Amino acid sequence: MVGRHCGTRFAALLLALCFALFLNAPSAWADDAKPMRGVALVIGESRYEQLTTLPNPANDARAVDRLLGELGFDVTSVTDGDKTRLDRSLQRFVEDAAGADVALLYYSGHGIEAGGENYLVPVSADPSSLADAGKNLVPLSGLLAELKAKVPVAIVLLDACRTNPFPAGATIVTASGPAPVAAAGLDLTRGAAPLADAADAPQSLGEVIGFAAEPGHAALDGDAGGNSPYAAALLKHLAAGGFAFGDVMTMVAEEVYVQTGGRQRPWTNASLRRLLYFGLSPEQAAGDDAAIRGEHRKLLLTIAKTPADTRRLVEAAANSEAVPLGTLYGLLAALGADVPSDPRELDRLLRGQTEHLKTIIAERQALKSTDVDIVRLSDLAEKALADGAVTAAIQFQQQAKARVARLSKTVDRAEADVKARRIEFAEVYSRSGDTYFLAFQQMKAADDYRKAFEQVKKWDAGLAWHYKLAEANAIRAYGTFRGDNKALQASMRTFAEAAKLLPQDRLTPQLIMTQNDFGLAMYMYGQRQSDSASLEQAVGIFSGIVSSGIKQVDPSLWAEAQSNLGTALIMLGMRKSGPEQYQQAATAFAAARQAISRQEQPLKWALARKGEADAIAWIGLRGNQPDRLHEAVDGYEDVLKTLTRDLDPLSWAAAQDGLGSALWAIGDRLDGSDLLQQAVDAYNAALIENTRARVPLLWAAEQNNLANAMLSIGQREQGTQSLTLAANAYRNALEEWTREREPFSWATAHNNLARALVLTGERTGNDATIRAGLASYDEALKEWTKESAPLQWASLQGGVGAGLLILGRKNGDARLLGDARQRMQLAWSFCHDAGYPQYDGYFQGQIAEIDKALAALK
Repeated sequence: MVGRHCGTRFAALLLALCFALFLNAPSAWADDAKPMRGVALVIGESRYEQLTTLPNPANDARAVDRLLGELGFDVTSVTDGDKTRLDRSLQRFVEDAAGADVALLYYSGHGIEAGGENYLVPVSADPSSLADAGKNLVPLSGLLAELKAKVPVAIVLLDACRTNPFPAGATIVTASGPAPVAAAGLDLTRGAAPLADAADAPQSLGEVIGFAAEPGHAALDGDAGGNSPYAAALLKHLAAGGFAFGDVMTMVAEEVYVQTGGRQRPWTNASLRRLLYFGLSPEQAAGDDAAIRGEHRKLLLTIAKTPADTRRLVEAAANSEAVPLGTLYGLLAALGADVPSDPRELDRLLRGQTEHLKTIIAERQALKSTDVDIVRLSDLAEKALADGAVTAAIQFQQQAKARVARLSKTVDRAEADVKARRIEFAEVYSRSGDTYFLAFQQMKAADDYRKAFEQVKKWDAGLAWHYKLAEANAIRAYGTFRGDNKALQASMRTFAEAAKLLPQDRLTPQLIMTQNDFGLAMYMYGQRQSDSASLEQAVGIFSGIVSSGIKQVDPSLWAEAQSNLGTALIMLGMRKSGPEQYQQAATAFAAARQAISRQEQPLKWALARKGEADAIAWIGLRGNQPDRLHEAVDGYEDVLKTLTRDLDPLSWAAAQDGLGSALWAIGDRLDGSDLLQQAVDAYNAALIENTRARVPLLWAAEQNNLANAMLSIGQREQGTQSLTLAANAYRNALEEWTREREPFSWATAHNNLARALVLTGERTGNDATIRAGLASYDEALKEWTKESAPLQWASLQGGVGAGLLILGRKNGDARLLGDARQRMQLAWSFCHDAGYPQYDGYFQGQIAEIDKALAALK
C-alpha cells in the first residue's frame, strides 16, 4: 500500500526545518529566509511472506508518516512493499529529493548486515535464494550516495536492527566473495565509494544516519499492537522545539535506553556542518504536561553525559529491584552537587532509594478522592516521577498539599466522611514525602510523614504507625547520609514513638519491623562511637528479634534480622579480644542464607553467604584454625559463582578481597608460596574495581592486603625484593588511610609497614631501617591502645620486642634487650589471659632468646 500527502502547515510554521549557521556558509544560505522544502519516505515492513512477521513496523510507519506531515514534509509512505515496490519507491524518493533542502528516510522492518553492507529486507525476501542479493534485498550505501548527490541534507533513520531473520550460516554474495549475515543488528554504514561531494551536486551540509540499536546489537520490536521503542521515542521527541537536531537524537537515544531498562541503546552517525533545528517553535513552560516534558528532556540530555561507571551503578541498582531506570536517573539528578564521589557511597544511596521506590510502587493504588483537583495533581505527580521529572513531581505535590490545606479548614465542620477525608489528606502528604525521600531530601520527607501522621492519628491506628515509622526511617536515612549523629538519636526516639502505637501484648510483623529499624539506627550510631555500648545494644535488639518467634509469622523479617545481627557482631568482634562474636556472626549469617532463595534473590543470598565466610575467616585467623580458613575459602568461591562482577561490581570486589585474605591467612602458615600467590591474584582482581580514583579507601585496603601477601612471600625468599614491594604498598595505603580519616586503618598500615622494615633491616644489617620500623610501631601505638584495641595493642608490643631484640643482640645493648623482654612479657601475658594459648610457644621462645643474649653480655 502506498500513500502520499503534502504538509499543509509548512509556511505557517516558518521553517519547520531551519538551519542556524555553525561554520561560515555561502551567502545564498545565509541570506535566504524562505521556507525550505522537505521530502520524506516512510517504510513499514510487517507482513513478511517467508520470514518472521513483525507486528509493529506498520504501526510505526503510520505514526511517523503522520508526525512528519505535521512538521511540513511532503511524505510518501510504503507499507509491506515487495522488492519491486521498494525499488520503485526509493527511486522516486531520490528523484523527489532533487531540489529539496532535506530528504528523510524512515525504515521499520527487518534489516541485516553482511560484508560491511547494510541491507533492507522487503516482505518478498526468499531465504532459499538469499545469495542473489539483487533479487531479494535493498543495499543501503548506494541509496545514501544517491541522496547526497541530490540534496543538501540526507537523514536516514533505521528501525531495522532486529535479530537476523534468515537461517543460521546464511551468506550473501558480494563483490569480494560470499559474506556471512550478522547474527543481529546493523553496522557502520559505508558508501559504495567514499561519500565525497559530487561536482554537480548541491552543496552538502551533511548526513545523519540513525540506528535503533548500537552496531551489532539487536533492537526490540515492542509490545504487539504498539510501537517499537525507537519509533515511540521518535514520536515523543522529534518535534521538540528549540533543540538542535543532534540534541533531539540524543534525547531519542536516551529515551530508548531508559524505557528498555538499558537493554537497547540507539546510535547516531552524524556529519552535519551546520546546526539543524528540526521541529516546531520552542515550547513554552506553561502547562502541566509541558513542565513534565521539559524536565524530562533536560534529564535525557543529562543522562547522555553520565560517566560509564556511574551508569553501571544506576543500572545495577535499577535491575536489582526491577524499578524504572529513568526514575532512578531523575532521583540521581535531584541530588545535584551532593552526588557522592565515592562509588561505594553512591551505590549504597542508589540501592537504598531503589528499595524504597520498589516499596512505593508495590503499595500504591489509585488515590481514592472525591476532590477532582487532588486526583488531577496526584496523577500528574505520578506521571512526572515516572519520567524522572522529580522537580515537577514535587511542585504538583506542593499544589496538592495546598489544596488539602484549604479543604482542611472546612472538613472539621462536616461530620460525615471525616475519617475518609483525613485518610485522603494523609495520603497526599505521604506521597509528597515519598517523592522528597526519593529526591534525597530526607528531612522534608520526614516532615511530610509527620503531617500525614497528624491527619490520621485519631482515626486509624495502623496508618498512624505506618506514617510514624516512615518519619523515623527518613530521619535515620538523613543521619546516615549526612553523618549526623544527632539525627540518628532523633530517629531512635521516633522509632520508640512508633512502637508505642502498636499492641505490646502480642507478636506482630509491625512490631518486629519497628524494632529492627530501631536496631539499625543504633548500629549506625554505634559504628561512630569510640566505645562498644551502642553496638552491644544493637546486637541485643537483633538477638531479641531472632528469638522472638517471628520466624513462624514472617520468615523474611527473621532472615533480615539474622543478617543484621551478623553484621553487628562482626563489628563488635573487631573491638573485642575474643572470637565469640565471630562464631555467633557466622551462625547468624548461615541462618539468614538458608532462609533466602539463591535463585530468586541472588544478591541478598550472596551477601549473606559472604558475611558467613567473613565471620569464619576471622574465626580461623584469630583462633589459628586452618580448617576454618579453608572453609572460608570454599565459602568465598561459592559466593563468586552467584555474585558476578556484572551483578554488583563493588560487592564482587569485596568477595575477591575476602578470598584473598583467607588464602593469605592459610598460606602464611605454610612453607611454600603457591597459596600466597593465589592471594595476590585475588587482591589484584579486586583492584580492577577498587581503583584509587573511584574508591580511595577501598584501594588503600587492597594495597595493605596485597602488601601482606608480598610480605609473607618475602619471608620465604632470600633477598629483599618482595619485602621492598610490600613496604611500598603499605606506604601507598597510608596516602589514603590518614589518621584523621581512618585512624584504625592508619594504625594497621603502620604496624604492617613496621614488620616489613624490621625484617628488611635484619636481612641487610641496616640498623636505620630497623629503627624506622620501630618508629612506625610507635605511630600505631598512638591509636592502638590497650583500652581501645587490646588485641592489636598486644600484637604491637610483641612486634616492638622482636625489633629491639635484633638491635640489642647485634649491638650488645643490654638496655635494648631488657626493653625487648618487657615488651614480650606484656604481649604474652595478655594473649594467654585473653584465651590464645597457641601463642605461648612463640613468646617463650622469644623470651628465651632474649635471656640468652643478656647472659652472653655478662
